[in-house]
Amino acid sequence: MHPGWADLLHDNPSMTAPSGTTAVATQGHCPLPELGIILVRGADASTFLQSQLTQDIGSLTDGHAGFAGYCNPKGRLYALMTVVKVADAFILLTERGVIEPLLKRLRMFVLRSKVELDDMSDQYQAVAVFADRAAVLEESVGTLPTAAGTLTEAGDMLLLRWHDAETTVVLAHGEDAIGLWQTLEAAGPAVHPDAWRLLNISLGIPTVQAETIESFVPQQVNLERIHGVSFRKGCYPGQEVVARMHYLGKPSRRTYRLQGPGSEAPAAGVRVLTADDKPAGEVVSAARSGDGVELLAVLRKEFVDRQDLNVEGMPVSFQALPYTIEDDDAES
Repeated sequence: MHPGWADLLHDNPSMTAPSGTTAVATQGHCPLPELGIILVRGADASTFLQSQLTQDIGSLTDGHAGFAGYCNPKGRLYALMTVVKVADAFILLTERGVIEPLLKRLRMFVLRSKVELDDMSDQYQAVAVFADRAAVLEESVGTLPTAAGTLTEAGDMLLLRWHDAETTVVLAHGEDAIGLWQTLEAAGPAVHPDAWRLLNISLGIPTVQAETIESFVPQQVNLERIHGVSFRKGCYPGQEVVARMHYLGKPSRRTYRLQGPGSEAPAAGVRVLTADDKPAGEVVSAARSGDGVELLAVLRKEFVDRQDLNVEGMPVSFQALPYTIEDDDAES
Protein backbone atom coordinates (compact mmCIF):
# COMPACT_ATOMS: atom_id res chain seq x y z
CA MET A 1 0.00 0.00 0.00
CA HIS A 2 1.25 3.49 -0.85
CA PRO A 3 2.61 4.97 2.43
CA GLY A 4 0.82 8.28 1.89
CA TRP A 5 -2.47 6.46 1.41
CA ALA A 6 -1.90 4.39 4.54
CA ASP A 7 -1.26 7.58 6.51
CA LEU A 8 -4.45 9.16 5.16
CA LEU A 9 -6.57 6.23 6.27
CA HIS A 10 -4.83 5.87 9.62
CA ASP A 11 -5.58 9.49 10.50
CA ASN A 12 -9.11 9.59 9.05
CA PRO A 13 -12.05 9.48 11.49
CA SER A 14 -14.04 7.42 8.97
CA MET A 15 -11.88 4.39 9.79
CA THR A 16 -13.02 4.37 13.42
CA ALA A 17 -15.62 1.66 13.93
CA PRO A 18 -19.08 3.23 14.33
CA SER A 19 -20.57 3.11 17.80
CA GLY A 20 -24.00 1.72 18.54
CA THR A 21 -25.49 5.20 18.15
CA THR A 22 -23.64 6.17 14.98
CA ALA A 23 -25.59 6.00 11.74
CA VAL A 24 -23.73 4.60 8.76
CA ALA A 25 -25.19 5.98 5.55
CA THR A 26 -24.42 5.15 1.94
CA GLN A 27 -23.60 8.72 1.07
CA GLY A 28 -20.46 10.73 0.50
CA HIS A 29 -17.45 8.47 -0.07
CA CYS A 30 -15.53 5.77 1.75
CA PRO A 31 -12.29 3.82 1.39
CA LEU A 32 -12.49 0.13 0.52
CA PRO A 33 -9.64 -1.48 2.49
CA GLU A 34 -11.27 -4.93 2.34
CA LEU A 35 -11.53 -4.98 -1.45
CA GLY A 36 -9.11 -7.44 -3.03
CA ILE A 37 -7.93 -6.87 -6.62
CA ILE A 38 -6.50 -9.50 -8.96
CA LEU A 39 -5.17 -8.69 -12.42
CA VAL A 40 -5.42 -11.50 -14.99
CA ARG A 41 -3.56 -10.95 -18.26
CA GLY A 42 -1.92 -12.83 -21.09
CA ALA A 43 -2.90 -14.32 -24.43
CA ASP A 44 -4.98 -17.03 -22.73
CA ALA A 45 -6.56 -14.87 -20.01
CA SER A 46 -10.09 -15.09 -21.40
CA THR A 47 -10.07 -18.82 -22.14
CA PHE A 48 -8.46 -19.57 -18.77
CA LEU A 49 -11.12 -17.67 -16.82
CA GLN A 50 -13.83 -19.19 -19.00
CA SER A 51 -12.66 -22.63 -17.87
CA GLN A 52 -12.62 -21.68 -14.18
CA LEU A 53 -15.51 -19.33 -13.35
CA THR A 54 -19.30 -19.64 -13.33
CA GLN A 55 -19.74 -16.56 -15.54
CA ASP A 56 -19.65 -16.68 -19.34
CA ILE A 57 -16.43 -14.70 -19.62
CA GLY A 58 -16.60 -14.77 -23.41
CA SER A 59 -19.75 -12.65 -23.29
CA LEU A 60 -18.03 -9.80 -21.42
CA THR A 61 -17.04 -6.97 -23.73
CA ASP A 62 -14.37 -4.36 -23.07
CA GLY A 63 -15.37 -1.97 -20.32
CA HIS A 64 -18.10 -4.20 -18.88
CA ALA A 65 -18.39 -6.19 -15.66
CA GLY A 66 -20.34 -9.16 -14.34
CA PHE A 67 -20.59 -11.31 -11.23
CA ALA A 68 -18.87 -14.69 -11.06
CA GLY A 69 -18.04 -17.45 -8.64
CA TYR A 70 -15.12 -19.84 -8.37
CA CYS A 71 -16.03 -23.32 -7.10
CA ASN A 72 -14.25 -26.44 -5.96
CA PRO A 73 -15.08 -29.71 -7.77
CA LYS A 74 -18.01 -30.26 -5.38
CA GLY A 75 -19.57 -26.98 -6.47
CA ARG A 76 -18.76 -25.11 -3.26
CA LEU A 77 -17.57 -21.54 -3.61
CA TYR A 78 -13.98 -20.52 -3.02
CA ALA A 79 -14.79 -16.92 -3.88
CA LEU A 80 -17.34 -14.53 -5.32
CA MET A 81 -16.20 -11.64 -7.46
CA THR A 82 -16.99 -8.94 -9.96
CA VAL A 83 -15.06 -9.55 -13.19
CA VAL A 84 -14.18 -6.45 -15.22
CA LYS A 85 -12.84 -6.68 -18.77
CA VAL A 86 -10.24 -4.00 -19.49
CA ALA A 87 -8.85 -4.28 -23.04
CA ASP A 88 -7.19 -7.73 -23.19
CA ALA A 89 -7.00 -8.17 -19.42
CA PHE A 90 -9.43 -8.78 -16.58
CA ILE A 91 -9.69 -7.35 -13.09
CA LEU A 92 -11.27 -9.51 -10.40
CA LEU A 93 -12.74 -7.62 -7.43
CA THR A 94 -13.30 -9.85 -4.41
CA GLU A 95 -12.90 -10.01 -0.64
CA ARG A 96 -9.32 -9.27 0.33
CA GLY A 97 -9.37 -12.08 2.87
CA VAL A 98 -9.77 -14.75 0.17
CA ILE A 99 -7.11 -13.44 -2.23
CA GLU A 100 -4.30 -15.74 -1.07
CA PRO A 101 -6.22 -19.05 -1.18
CA LEU A 102 -7.98 -18.00 -4.39
CA LEU A 103 -4.74 -17.22 -6.21
CA LYS A 104 -3.11 -20.39 -4.92
CA ARG A 105 -6.01 -22.45 -6.25
CA LEU A 106 -6.24 -20.69 -9.62
CA ARG A 107 -2.51 -20.98 -10.25
CA MET A 108 -2.74 -24.75 -9.86
CA PHE A 109 -4.63 -24.85 -13.16
CA VAL A 110 -2.55 -22.44 -15.24
CA LEU A 111 -0.29 -25.26 -16.48
CA ARG A 112 0.89 -24.20 -19.97
CA SER A 113 -1.66 -21.43 -20.42
CA LYS A 114 -0.22 -18.05 -21.30
CA VAL A 115 -1.74 -16.23 -18.37
CA GLU A 116 -0.48 -14.27 -15.37
CA LEU A 117 -2.41 -13.71 -12.15
CA ASP A 118 -1.20 -10.94 -9.85
CA ASP A 119 -2.47 -9.60 -6.55
CA MET A 120 -2.83 -5.85 -7.13
CA SER A 121 -4.58 -5.06 -3.84
CA ASP A 122 -1.66 -2.95 -2.61
CA GLN A 123 -0.96 -1.32 -5.98
CA TYR A 124 -4.48 0.08 -6.38
CA GLN A 125 -6.25 2.18 -3.78
CA ALA A 126 -10.03 1.75 -3.94
CA VAL A 127 -12.71 4.30 -3.07
CA ALA A 128 -16.49 4.09 -3.29
CA VAL A 129 -18.12 7.37 -4.30
CA PHE A 130 -21.85 7.41 -3.62
CA ALA A 131 -24.46 9.18 -5.72
CA ASP A 132 -24.59 12.44 -3.76
CA ARG A 133 -20.88 13.05 -4.41
CA ALA A 134 -20.86 12.05 -8.08
CA ALA A 135 -20.72 15.66 -9.27
CA VAL A 136 -17.53 16.25 -7.29
CA LEU A 137 -15.96 13.14 -8.78
CA GLU A 138 -17.02 14.06 -12.31
CA GLU A 139 -15.58 17.56 -11.97
CA SER A 140 -12.30 16.03 -10.81
CA VAL A 141 -11.84 13.19 -13.32
CA GLY A 142 -14.23 13.85 -16.22
CA THR A 143 -17.13 11.84 -17.57
CA LEU A 144 -18.30 8.98 -15.37
CA PRO A 145 -19.73 5.65 -16.50
CA THR A 146 -23.52 5.78 -16.39
CA ALA A 147 -24.79 2.21 -16.79
CA ALA A 148 -24.42 -0.40 -14.06
CA GLY A 149 -21.44 -2.66 -14.63
CA THR A 150 -19.62 -0.35 -17.05
CA LEU A 151 -16.11 1.08 -16.86
CA THR A 152 -14.38 4.23 -18.01
CA GLU A 153 -10.77 5.33 -17.62
CA ALA A 154 -9.41 8.70 -16.54
CA GLY A 155 -5.67 8.65 -17.06
CA ASP A 156 -4.47 5.76 -14.91
CA MET A 157 -7.69 5.67 -12.88
CA LEU A 158 -10.38 3.06 -13.46
CA LEU A 159 -13.97 4.09 -12.77
CA LEU A 160 -16.56 1.33 -12.41
CA ARG A 161 -20.26 2.08 -12.08
CA TRP A 162 -21.38 -0.36 -9.41
CA HIS A 163 -24.35 -2.68 -9.69
CA ASP A 164 -26.78 -0.18 -8.16
CA ALA A 165 -26.11 2.15 -11.14
CA GLU A 166 -25.47 5.03 -8.72
CA THR A 167 -22.19 4.31 -6.91
CA THR A 168 -18.80 4.60 -8.62
CA VAL A 169 -15.84 2.48 -7.52
CA VAL A 170 -12.54 4.22 -8.26
CA LEU A 171 -9.28 2.28 -8.55
CA ALA A 172 -6.27 4.59 -8.50
CA HIS A 173 -2.54 4.44 -7.87
CA GLY A 174 -0.51 6.32 -5.26
CA GLU A 175 -0.54 10.07 -5.77
CA ASP A 176 -3.65 9.94 -7.98
CA ALA A 177 -5.55 8.26 -5.17
CA ILE A 178 -4.30 10.74 -2.59
CA GLY A 179 -5.23 13.71 -4.78
CA LEU A 180 -8.70 12.36 -5.44
CA TRP A 181 -9.24 11.63 -1.76
CA GLN A 182 -8.29 15.17 -0.81
CA THR A 183 -10.74 16.53 -3.39
CA LEU A 184 -13.54 14.37 -2.04
CA GLU A 185 -12.71 15.28 1.56
CA ALA A 186 -12.93 18.97 0.67
CA ALA A 187 -16.56 18.34 -0.33
CA GLY A 188 -17.41 16.54 2.90
CA PRO A 189 -16.10 13.91 5.31
CA ALA A 190 -15.78 10.25 4.41
CA VAL A 191 -18.04 7.62 5.93
CA HIS A 192 -17.03 4.31 7.47
CA PRO A 193 -16.34 1.39 5.08
CA ASP A 194 -19.37 -0.34 6.61
CA ALA A 195 -21.36 1.87 4.23
CA TRP A 196 -20.00 -0.19 1.33
CA ARG A 197 -21.01 -3.46 2.93
CA LEU A 198 -24.44 -2.02 3.75
CA LEU A 199 -24.91 -1.04 0.12
CA ASN A 200 -24.16 -4.55 -1.07
CA ILE A 201 -26.40 -6.10 1.57
CA SER A 202 -29.27 -3.88 0.39
CA LEU A 203 -28.60 -5.03 -3.19
CA GLY A 204 -28.53 -8.68 -2.14
CA ILE A 205 -24.93 -9.06 -3.33
CA PRO A 206 -23.32 -11.91 -1.37
CA THR A 207 -19.70 -12.42 -0.44
CA VAL A 208 -17.48 -15.35 0.40
CA GLN A 209 -15.17 -14.39 3.24
CA ALA A 210 -12.28 -16.32 4.73
CA GLU A 211 -14.62 -17.88 7.30
CA THR A 212 -17.02 -19.22 4.65
CA ILE A 213 -14.72 -20.57 1.93
CA GLU A 214 -16.26 -23.79 0.54
CA SER A 215 -19.44 -23.32 2.60
CA PHE A 216 -21.99 -22.54 -0.13
CA VAL A 217 -22.94 -23.56 -3.64
CA PRO A 218 -23.81 -20.71 -6.05
CA GLN A 219 -27.60 -21.09 -5.84
CA GLN A 220 -27.52 -20.90 -2.04
CA VAL A 221 -26.13 -17.36 -2.27
CA ASN A 222 -28.52 -16.42 -5.12
CA LEU A 223 -25.65 -16.08 -7.59
CA GLU A 224 -27.77 -17.00 -10.60
CA ARG A 225 -30.36 -14.41 -9.52
CA ILE A 226 -27.76 -11.66 -9.98
CA HIS A 227 -26.65 -13.12 -13.32
CA GLY A 228 -23.42 -14.62 -12.02
CA VAL A 229 -23.94 -18.14 -13.39
CA SER A 230 -24.20 -19.23 -17.02
CA PHE A 231 -25.93 -22.56 -17.62
CA ARG A 232 -25.02 -22.53 -21.32
CA LYS A 233 -21.23 -22.27 -21.16
CA GLY A 234 -18.69 -25.08 -21.07
CA CYS A 235 -17.19 -26.85 -18.10
CA TYR A 236 -15.66 -25.27 -15.00
CA PRO A 237 -14.88 -26.74 -11.57
CA GLY A 238 -18.12 -27.80 -9.90
CA GLN A 239 -20.20 -27.23 -13.04
CA GLU A 240 -21.94 -30.61 -12.87
CA VAL A 241 -23.14 -29.98 -9.32
CA VAL A 242 -24.35 -26.46 -10.13
CA ALA A 243 -26.11 -27.58 -13.31
CA ARG A 244 -27.72 -30.60 -11.64
CA MET A 245 -29.22 -28.40 -8.94
CA HIS A 246 -30.55 -26.05 -11.62
CA TYR A 247 -32.09 -28.65 -13.91
CA LEU A 248 -32.99 -31.53 -11.60
CA GLY A 249 -33.60 -30.05 -8.18
CA LYS A 250 -34.12 -26.96 -6.10
CA PRO A 251 -31.78 -25.53 -3.45
CA SER A 252 -32.90 -26.27 0.08
CA ARG A 253 -31.19 -23.07 1.22
CA ARG A 254 -31.23 -19.54 -0.11
CA THR A 255 -29.80 -16.17 0.94
CA TYR A 256 -32.13 -13.72 2.68
CA ARG A 257 -31.77 -10.18 3.96
CA LEU A 258 -32.24 -9.72 7.71
CA GLN A 259 -32.16 -6.87 10.19
CA GLY A 260 -31.67 -6.80 13.95
CA PRO A 261 -31.33 -4.25 16.78
CA GLY A 262 -27.80 -5.21 17.84
CA SER A 263 -24.80 -2.95 18.26
CA GLU A 264 -22.18 -5.34 16.85
CA ALA A 265 -22.16 -6.95 13.41
CA PRO A 266 -21.74 -10.74 13.60
CA ALA A 267 -18.89 -12.35 11.70
CA ALA A 268 -19.44 -14.32 8.52
CA GLY A 269 -20.18 -17.95 9.29
CA VAL A 270 -21.92 -17.29 12.61
CA ARG A 271 -25.03 -19.44 12.97
CA VAL A 272 -28.62 -18.22 12.74
CA LEU A 273 -30.71 -20.05 15.36
CA THR A 274 -34.35 -20.49 16.31
CA ALA A 275 -35.64 -19.74 19.80
CA ASP A 276 -35.10 -23.40 20.72
CA ASP A 277 -31.54 -23.32 19.34
CA LYS A 278 -32.20 -25.22 16.14
CA PRO A 279 -29.71 -24.20 13.41
CA ALA A 280 -31.51 -22.29 10.66
CA GLY A 281 -28.52 -21.05 8.67
CA GLU A 282 -25.42 -18.90 8.82
CA VAL A 283 -24.33 -15.33 8.22
CA VAL A 284 -22.93 -14.41 4.80
CA SER A 285 -22.11 -10.76 5.54
CA ALA A 286 -23.18 -8.15 8.08
CA ALA A 287 -22.66 -4.49 8.89
CA ARG A 288 -23.73 -1.88 11.43
CA SER A 289 -26.36 0.60 10.35
CA GLY A 290 -28.08 3.50 12.03
CA ASP A 291 -30.94 1.19 13.01
CA GLY A 292 -28.87 -1.72 14.28
CA VAL A 293 -27.40 -4.46 12.11
CA GLU A 294 -28.20 -5.54 8.57
CA LEU A 295 -27.08 -8.87 7.18
CA LEU A 296 -27.38 -11.46 4.48
CA ALA A 297 -27.73 -15.04 5.67
CA VAL A 298 -28.10 -18.42 4.01
CA LEU A 299 -31.18 -20.03 5.56
CA ARG A 300 -32.93 -23.34 5.20
CA LYS A 301 -36.20 -22.69 3.43
CA GLU A 302 -38.34 -24.22 6.16
CA PHE A 303 -37.24 -21.40 8.46
CA VAL A 304 -38.14 -18.55 6.11
CA ASP A 305 -40.49 -15.98 7.66
CA ARG A 306 -40.05 -17.46 11.14
CA GLN A 307 -40.45 -14.80 13.80
CA ASP A 308 -38.10 -16.39 16.34
CA LEU A 309 -34.74 -16.32 14.56
CA ASN A 310 -31.69 -14.84 16.24
CA VAL A 311 -27.98 -14.31 15.64
CA GLU A 312 -25.87 -14.50 18.80
CA GLY A 313 -29.00 -13.65 20.78
CA MET A 314 -29.98 -10.71 18.56
CA PRO A 315 -33.52 -11.15 17.18
CA VAL A 316 -33.67 -10.70 13.42
CA SER A 317 -36.52 -10.00 11.01
CA PHE A 318 -36.79 -10.40 7.26
CA GLN A 319 -36.26 -7.49 4.86
CA ALA A 320 -36.99 -7.26 1.14
CA LEU A 321 -34.43 -8.13 -1.52
CA PRO A 322 -34.38 -6.29 -4.86
CA TYR A 323 -34.86 -9.55 -6.79
CA THR A 324 -36.98 -12.68 -6.48
CA ILE A 325 -35.56 -16.03 -5.39
CA GLU A 326 -38.38 -18.36 -6.39
CA ASP A 327 -37.13 -21.50 -8.11
CA ASP A 328 -39.52 -21.75 -11.05
CA ASP A 329 -37.92 -19.13 -13.29
CA ALA A 330 -36.70 -19.88 -16.79
CA GLU A 331 -33.09 -20.95 -17.15
CA SER A 332 -30.43 -18.28 -17.56
